[in-house]
Amino acid sequence: MKQIKGLKIALLSTSLFIMSHLAIAPAIPDLYTFYHAKDPSITLVSVETLVTIPAMMILLAVIFSNLLIAKIGKKKTVELGLSLIFLSGLLSFFATNFQLVFIGRLLLGFGIGIYNPLSISMISDYFDKESRSAMIGMRTATLNIGKTLTTFLVGYALLLGTRYIFLIYILVLPVLFLFHYFVIDIPVQEKRLTKVVVFDQEAVLWMLITLLIGIAYIGATIKIPTLLVNHYAYNQFDASRLLVVLAFSGILLGLVFGTISKVMKSYTLPLMLLLMALGNLLFVFGNHLPLFYLGAILIGASFVGGMSAIFDGMAIHYPKEQLTFVTSMAITAGNIGVIVSPLILTKLVARLSWEMFVTPFYITAGAMFLSLVFFLFLRKKEIS
Repeated sequence: MKQIKGLKIALLSTSLFIMSHLAIAPAIPDLYTFYHAKDPSITLVSVETLVTIPAMMILLAVIFSNLLIAKIGKKKTVELGLSLIFLSGLLSFFATNFQLVFIGRLLLGFGIGIYNPLSISMISDYFDKESRSAMIGMRTATLNIGKTLTTFLVGYALLLGTRYIFLIYILVLPVLFLFHYFVIDIPVQEKRLTKVVVFDQEAVLWMLITLLIGIAYIGATIKIPTLLVNHYAYNQFDASRLLVVLAFSGILLGLVFGTISKVMKSYTLPLMLLLMALGNLLFVFGNHLPLFYLGAILIGASFVGGMSAIFDGMAIHYPKEQLTFVTSMAITAGNIGVIVSPLILTKLVARLSWEMFVTPFYITAGAMFLSLVFFLFLRKKEIS
């Protein structure tokens, strides 16, 4: 029993750092002041890339991770990723110039990316059925907890000095120890590439749904502050509180996802897609703060529930040897959705001369209704 509990904690704790590259975002003004004073050629845009460049590396590393797993195995791949996160923090902290810090952030993104798919697919190696669903939900909740925790710690680290924010990645050491101690490696069987790599119509549909969820969720989180502050004249604190509610609703949903999945079964994902659509639509009915809070709750909860349902559904549909690959593809699609959401919701809206504050929420809600169409195609394929 103690071993099983330790295994659960070890597997879940790896997800604490998957969104940690975003944690330094509140420190951008301080980082700019610090590095610009050392080198006047360092611009604000350059400093902002310290937040965005890890996301690009994560996207590339997720694709590369399958080759690495085949060479060194799942457990060593996760341990390598966690070690790179630790080294990235040390390099960024001790670096004497901005270029070394940039390299440190590249290491961070690569470290997160190579084990990101395994943080999901390895759950299926040790758990199945209801216990797997519960673990996948808790994994998504842990991801949000990690983002909140690391962002919180960055705020306190700034009191010590700007460079100290990078020391938050030292916290990866106990996670590495737990994972090494409690997780028993499952040997990767030598299989032909055609047996491991699968890119069927179902995989494409899963990817499209994940892509649209990424657009809707990230689109909402970046457009809520703009709507409240610039359109309805709320202050930044009101917008921040709304985003905190959004984040915590996701954490709470993740903790009870196993129960929801047990009751709703195959209807879990369409329910979450409908709730995401409804949550976004609540921002188009004028200036009503209670509706905004309800919308934030629905968006945060349905994002965690939707992503958990996708990964759980893929675990049911695909054999274990193919699961890491299809999970990687879904994560890649979700990251693409994150990247293109500002292009669609800001630049495209401006190019078409549409209203810029409320229109994005119509688009994100529409994306969820489109994802429901893809889900119907997916169900039809699975039944046939």
